Amino acid sequence: MGGMMGQGGMMGGRGSMMGPGSMMGSRHPGMMMRMLFALMDGDGDGTISLQEFQAAHERIFKAMDTNKDGRLTLDEIQSFMQGTRRSAPQQQQ
Repeated sequence: MGGMMGQGGMMGGRGSMMGPGSMMGSRHPGMMMRMLFALMDGDGDGTISLQEFQAAHERIFKAMDTNKDGRLTLDEIQSFMQGTRRSAPQQQQ
């Protein structure tokens, strides 16, 4: 998920994948849901467990937390949603 979250990434901003008329924008909500589902379904069993759901949201939180203090500020969230910051470095799991 990290590679898609940078500037102009999945969550918004110019040239984003979710902008109006974009591939994942309002014209193709079913495609967006299938892609999000596939990203969250880590074991590919066609269901999302609580563990998979929490892991996906933890990755998003960590990508937003630019100063790595374990807390999100409004500025960090807004920057992430607008795609005005680079994504967090990928961590090996």
